[in-house]
Amino acid sequence: MKDQSPSGITTTRRRFLAMAAATVAVSASPFRSVLGQAPAKYLRRNISAPGFPAQVLKSYGNAISAMLKLPPSDPRNWYRNAFIHTLDCPHGNWWFPVWHRGYLGWFERACRDLSADPNFALPFWDWTAQPRVPRQLFQGVLNPADPAYVSSYNAFFAQLSDPMSALWKSFSADQLKVLSLRGYTSMSDVWTQVQNDPMFCPPPPVRVLTSAHPGFDAPTKKAVSLDTIQKALAPKDYVSFGSDMAPFHSKSAGFGILEGQPHNNVHNCVGGLMEDMLSPIDPIFFMHHSNIDRLWDVWTRKQQKLNLPTLPAGADLQSWTSEPFLFFHDEKGNPVSQTTAGDYAAIGQFDYSYQSGSGEDVVTTATPQPNAAPAQSFQGGLTSRALALGTPAQGQVSVPESVLQAAAQGSAVFARVTIQSPPSVHGVSFNVFVNPPDGASGLTPESPYYAATIEFFGAHHHNEPSTFTVPISDALKTLAAKHMLKPNEPLRIVVVPETTPGLAPRVGQAPFASSLGGVSVGTF
Repeated sequence: MKDQSPSGITTTRRRFLAMAAATVAVSASPFRSVLGQAPAKYLRRNISAPGFPAQVLKSYGNAISAMLKLPPSDPRNWYRNAFIHTLDCPHGNWWFPVWHRGYLGWFERACRDLSADPNFALPFWDWTAQPRVPRQLFQGVLNPADPAYVSSYNAFFAQLSDPMSALWKSFSADQLKVLSLRGYTSMSDVWTQVQNDPMFCPPPPVRVLTSAHPGFDAPTKKAVSLDTIQKALAPKDYVSFGSDMAPFHSKSAGFGILEGQPHNNVHNCVGGLMEDMLSPIDPIFFMHHSNIDRLWDVWTRKQQKLNLPTLPAGADLQSWTSEPFLFFHDEKGNPVSQTTAGDYAAIGQFDYSYQSGSGEDVVTTATPQPNAAPAQSFQGGLTSRALALGTPAQGQVSVPESVLQAAAQGSAVFARVTIQSPPSVHGVSFNVFVNPPDGASGLTPESPYYAATIEFFGAHHHNEPSTFTVPISDALKTLAAKHMLKPNEPLRIVVVPETTPGLAPRVGQAPFASSLGGVSVGTF
């Protein structure tokens, strides 16, 4: 006897029981396991797919309009909902996928209720297939420059100040503890961050990308390319996929490929509100994160097909599942009873599935490999540490010839690059190159040595060094084809910081200071 999941992946009852036993801490939650459940009630559709129903965006716009009109004392108010992200969202750690699943799930239910569309499901933006802002998102309230939105910081503060102070006074001791771990000891701390970062920006720069110029820049196109997505889906364990382990979810530790590449780069390329923790003010946020959640679902189904774990293993599972998520509310504005990460490990009672999109082929082509080579890691040393704008720092890593050959054949090879964040991360990026000529200048993303661009997302998570996992397989393959790899010489990983001049008028630029903290090379 077989069960059919909404994704179309079949699983035997024996395998279902085995997987359930492996994730017993999660299966105890009220959210159903993705395995063995009936076909999903709601379908999250690709906004750019042929035949995309116009009703989806009409209902989404109706829900946004309703939320904008709700008083700021209502938790479902559009700006109040964005503050949940500001107060509690994790980035740069292994709770990144699961927190955002919960955040989107409850938001979707509120949209369904307030739009009076009982079939509404959030659309997703497949930026791999469409590396530009969809044209529909420049129309009406789907564009945060619309007159329905608050048009100045002073008006924003005037509307939200008293309701947010009242909310702060209502927080429980457990909520206040979580906020203190984030560095928020009062509501004034939050407002200082919002104003000085700055998180809120009024029109016109609510987005850097415009209807006249909606396309991604070259580094972001690389970050969302199918090759990068396939490398993001390659890890065989949850931590390598979902970003680094951390002691609590407001602590940034390190970025996996999915978070550090498409997630961060798309946020910053869209620009404006999307660059920081009030990014949910822009309706595009939810379509961006629906695609991130879709790719987590793709990775999960790939793992199931390969008989590999879908969640953290061993004792780590309890630490991960028990992390408190205390700020979500339901479609009526009431606090929810699902208050831990484990409650959102599966799609469960949100009851949605996804239309097929980019990256799905990793599921269809997945074949169990009992004798697959184990993951490898090769630590490097630094030959220069100080990072200055336009001036590189670098490390060297000795890598076996077999790894270079595997990269030339398409295997996932990555570099781990640790960077001390600069005082202001807005408008700053770090280009990563492999084996450029000594003393080379003018290196660009069009260079054959180029691997990826590292960007931070949001400032107040990054007071300490963060480690980014970046794919370097493409660069190694290109260099091998040009006979520019020497088997007995270490790889040189070169990092060059640069700024985006167009962002300077909006962002108060602190003096740049950063350093390279370490490099390594590995395989999944």
